[in-house]
Amino acid sequence: MEENFMKNRTVYSRNNKLNCETEVRAAIYCRLSKDDNLDSESESIQNQRKLLTDYCTEQGWKIVSCYEDDGISGLKMDTRPGLQRMLDDIRRGQIDLVITKDSSRLARNYLDFGLLFEKFFPKNHVRYIGLTDNVDSERDDGFIPIRAYFNEHYCRDISGKIHATYDIKAKEGQFTGCLAPFGYKKDPADKNHLIIDEDTAPIVRKLFAYALDGHGPNYIRRKLEDEQIPCPTWWNRQKGLRKVYSKFEKLDPENGRFVWDFTTIQDILANPVYIGTIASQKSEYKFKVGWIGAKKPEDWITVENMHEPIIDRETFELVASKVKSRKRPDAWGNYSIFAGLVQCGQCGSSMNIRRANQKSKDKIYTCSRYNKFGVKHCSQHRIKFDTLYEIVLSEIQKCAKAALADEEAIERELQMHSESGAVSEREVIERSISSDNERIRELERVIGRLYEDMVSGKLNEDTFNSILEQKQTEQATLKNRVRLNSERLAEREQEEIDSVRWIETIKEYADIRELDATTLNRLIRVIVIHEDLDGETVRQTVEIHWNFKGSNENT
Repeated sequence: MEENFMKNRTVYSRNNKLNCETEVRAAIYCRLSKDDNLDSESESIQNQRKLLTDYCTEQGWKIVSCYEDDGISGLKMDTRPGLQRMLDDIRRGQIDLVITKDSSRLARNYLDFGLLFEKFFPKNHVRYIGLTDNVDSERDDGFIPIRAYFNEHYCRDISGKIHATYDIKAKEGQFTGCLAPFGYKKDPADKNHLIIDEDTAPIVRKLFAYALDGHGPNYIRRKLEDEQIPCPTWWNRQKGLRKVYSKFEKLDPENGRFVWDFTTIQDILANPVYIGTIASQKSEYKFKVGWIGAKKPEDWITVENMHEPIIDRETFELVASKVKSRKRPDAWGNYSIFAGLVQCGQCGSSMNIRRANQKSKDKIYTCSRYNKFGVKHCSQHRIKFDTLYEIVLSEIQKCAKAALADEEAIERELQMHSESGAVSEREVIERSISSDNERIRELERVIGRLYEDMVSGKLNEDTFNSILEQKQTEQATLKNRVRLNSERLAEREQEEIDSVRWIETIKEYADIRELDATTLNRLIRVIVIHEDLDGETVRQTVEIHWNFKGSNENT
């Protein structure tokens, strides 16, 4: 009886000798990979922690710390911060025992497992236990490293199956990420579907509004910090999604949450998820190596209209154009005030600024497609920077003075010259909606009569089901078209409202004497340069499309 009692109270000191007075300092290590079955409750970090904590308590061991790597593969040690912290504490002599749910939680690469199990742990006098697969370094039967070898091959097989499943889900437009993109959250009814997070979506809209005004990521991050808007890692902690802290939060716990990473802003502005598109398979992945490089956007698997957008497509594309234009300074090392605004009227490509020739100091805009591929693909569409500057400045001044003199007249002129032909288009849309709704009501009556004929025996069940399917399919198509046309109609109405706001904005610029990027991006959506040949004469037209949509962001 006394012998059994002593066995239960036996603990291990740093030299592995029996010591009944020294407590065992236990380290719990938990890991969950994206390749694990995330639906399995038993595999969750919380349940791993509870299982191991209960066991350590039963054994009378003192838990020094719980080290966690959530959503990280077990194939590489150097990419697991939780594991690295634990190894550092072992080197400092703070741990006597390491315990995991099973040996695959420690490492699935058999070489890494062997390094830890046969070299690192013994060298530092640390006992290792894999609880559920009965691995214990105190009872090493010589087969444990072999088991790790089979763990790796099991991992390879599982990884292949998991990534095949992800590929199928990607083609179906399902979201498969561990965390929803900032501004969204996972639908409680369907984890592969995204819904708008009303807490963070306004921040995303703010980022795009700044970018639409021509501002780059550095300006945006400064504005967000000034306005004390917390970064995504802070929001993830608040919502209980992650316990991670950004590098800025670690350096400054008080104010670090308001500091945004440059690349985070870049990624948000470039992510098509904000227009309702799911883009998957963006990176190359190789077993035992992991991420090995980013794929080109044209190689992504993209499926459109999978969830409610936060940003409309036009805004997204305009921002993409502005971001692209800002990437390269001009020949003088400066970013042009027209960056992202000037477009070729023939091919739709952006126009780049350069020197007229090596000796000239004149700046000119030319078609980027022409510059790259030559005259077979487009013409030069050459326009001097100074000429464009004067035309745009003059047009802004003219519109501003006209708005001050006769607001109603300028409003009528804007409606007359609207590129979308808003009035006629609205009439067409309204007629289409009315006609489709009438047909939907007619189909409902037809379906009702079909049902009556089936009940009365005039129509057999198979024929009824066949016709019913046809009518319901047509009905669904019509309802979808009504929905889309209603959205288009609402957009046109919003454009009319925005045009009125824009008139109020343009009044501020009646006395403008010089242009800057902020002003241009506030007032102008795009400047299109047209070029027509009449014999040997080149006629050039500068077409300014006013930024009605963006004007209300600044009023």
